[in-house]
Amino acid sequence: MKYWFIFLAVVFMACNSAEQGYQAERSNNVDVIETVAAESEVVEVVTEGIAEDQNTESEESIPENQLSIESIELVEEQQKTDSVTDMEFESKPVNSETEGIAEDQNIDLEDSDNNNQPVQEPNSMDEEQQGTENPKSLPDITYFATNKSDRFFVDFEDIVAGHPFVGARSPRPHNDAQVYFSSSDPRWRDAKDPSDFPAIYAVADGYINMSALWFYNVVDHSNSEPPWWHVAYGFTLRVATDDGKFIEFMYQMEPYMIPELVGKTKDFYKQFIVVDDGQFVRKGDILGYMYVPSFDEMVGSKFGSPHIAFSFIKQPSTVYAPAIFTEDVVRKFGDIYRNPTEGWESKSFGYDWNRARGLPDAMGWMISGEENPFNDNDVDVFLYDGIKDQEIDASAMVYPADLGFEEEKILYSKFGWGDAVLDDINIQEDWQLLFAGIGGPMIFSIQVSENGEVRESQVFELRPGQNFSLNHKNNFLGDTQDFKVSISDPEGWGWSVAFANRESHFVVPGTTRDISPLCPPGCPPSPNPYKLKSSDGNN
Repeated sequence: MKYWFIFLAVVFMACNSAEQGYQAERSNNVDVIETVAAESEVVEVVTEGIAEDQNTESEESIPENQLSIESIELVEEQQKTDSVTDMEFESKPVNSETEGIAEDQNIDLEDSDNNNQPVQEPNSMDEEQQGTENPKSLPDITYFATNKSDRFFVDFEDIVAGHPFVGARSPRPHNDAQVYFSSSDPRWRDAKDPSDFPAIYAVADGYINMSALWFYNVVDHSNSEPPWWHVAYGFTLRVATDDGKFIEFMYQMEPYMIPELVGKTKDFYKQFIVVDDGQFVRKGDILGYMYVPSFDEMVGSKFGSPHIAFSFIKQPSTVYAPAIFTEDVVRKFGDIYRNPTEGWESKSFGYDWNRARGLPDAMGWMISGEENPFNDNDVDVFLYDGIKDQEIDASAMVYPADLGFEEEKILYSKFGWGDAVLDDINIQEDWQLLFAGIGGPMIFSIQVSENGEVRESQVFELRPGQNFSLNHKNNFLGDTQDFKVSISDPEGWGWSVAFANRESHFVVPGTTRDISPLCPPGCPPSPNPYKLKSSDGNN
């Protein structure tokens, strides 16, 4: 009996030590918030009311491994070591009844009508981790190189567009992936409760990590002209480890709204998340909901789109492509970002949709080894494990029939990669022109023969650091029919051209929204203009 008592005492002391370790670990939670690189969304040249250059992102071309591209940045005071300890969190059921929000949120993947992904048999790691009473340690990140998740973090029928992680080797890098929502969708306009809005799911088993102000994340654009800002909300889901650090799946919801500006409370977004910091969740559990504002609630510009940004994060500051999903999930995602469900003329169109136009199916495109969570390989198309992917064709293309003209009214079309001279053009009627380039630098010129001499005029240019750009021109040659097209594409990113009958209908993406944002101009001063620390001369 004496030895049995000693044994119980030792067990009690060990459990108490583990609890203290957990509390210490939680105190090191980091706050993930969107970086605040300047973003002035200005159409550069307008001819006859048509945007000549619709590539309006303002961030400069991003050097490899630079992380400040309207995505995630760590709060300075929270850049602390976040070492992996033995994780013995108290498990909390997700089917909480919080103010009437989703009475049963613990989704059964086999029975859920909302889950569009095929259900796979759980593997040994899933079975080990999914015990709610005694959750196990998280796997190494390499586990997900071959054990992909079949649960995308939103339902595909709820989104209208998206883009994958566009890596450091692309024409214009961006260090997260995004999905977009329609502000004109009657489902969201008629929504009454948070659970009426798009559901957000756990992509894998893991632990919720939240900052103190997760519901009021100021995304600052104070050094834009005019200045503006908006409020995001979000958290991360710790799903794996790597070299003693957590690997976290980032969920950052960006409705492009300032709650107080539309008569809502500062903590308005709190009701849209139904999990707690430190909570263990299982793949498929509902974690919260995406608030989709009406157009008249939005701030920014007519070219912004409510979205969720997502990526992998390795604390404190490494960002990886979120290549965690099965091939079937990625194929569905690719189909949506190449073919938005409301079309490119959607009123919810945002210029950031262009990041994905013409890209192959992928969770990452043109990523560097530093953005690869599984190994150090540069990968053009990231779908699998970073090794098998090297066999995939990474070519991007928007074919002439998909540029925007009515296909039956196209008079001449061509597409390709690299430099080209098109000398087989023979058009006998009035025309209009669409030219698209996947990325810069690229120059489109017209060569005209006059009096035995050739005159070349530059018509369109994509500068280095530009991504997809769609350009329109009406006939500017009059009755001249003898001309050639010269295309300079030194990086081989890809181009597409279509001449159509002058009567062909064409809608310029980004011109159909008829409601202006609340601000700017006139946005209230940003409550957290931390982006200006490096530019106001005082720091």
